[in-house]
Amino acid sequence: MLTRLMTLPIWAHAGATVAAFGAFQWVKGRLDASYAASGHPVDYATGQLAFDADTIEGYYAVMQSKGTLDVYWATQTIDFAFIASVMAVGITFGTLVARLGRPGSWGRKLGLAAAGFAVAGACMDAVENLLSFVMLSNPTQIAQPLAVIYSGSAAAKFALLTLAMAAVILSLIAGALSRLRKA
Repeated sequence: MLTRLMTLPIWAHAGATVAAFGAFQWVKGRLDASYAASGHPVDYATGQLAFDADTIEGYYAVMQSKGTLDVYWATQTIDFAFIASVMAVGITFGTLVARLGRPGSWGRKLGLAAAGFAVAGACMDAVENLLSFVMLSNPTQIAQPLAVIYSGSAAAKFALLTLAMAAVILSLIAGALSRLRKA
């Protein structure tokens, strides 16, 4: 798939990247609205990185008392569309940036690595999301090891997506320098 993207005409590749980013923004808007409607008491990063079953149970208890735990459940379902959009943006943008570098160059390798890190981060997000459904199935009795694995998956997701962003920046720099030297 990466090879196929990189052989598209540049305008088509750029168009696919813009379309993926547009879909990402649209889904993110729906996800953010649903998350807000759920009444989750902390921002998503804080909630995902709790590493403590009692803390997560407390977050769920707040939503149960408001009668919005079902909205949070729906939010977790919407999150799968967000995860798919992260993958799409990561793949299209990473490969687009990789095209600045020559085959075999650091710029190309870093752009492709960015795409890989984005996909891996999205996969960890999917794992974390699936684990949230397990926790939501019994929101008052979450096993501590499950909470640690859930938060560990979230931490891995954030680390991988940060690496993807760093790789894109480095790929842009390397590709631009390569183009300048060639000129």
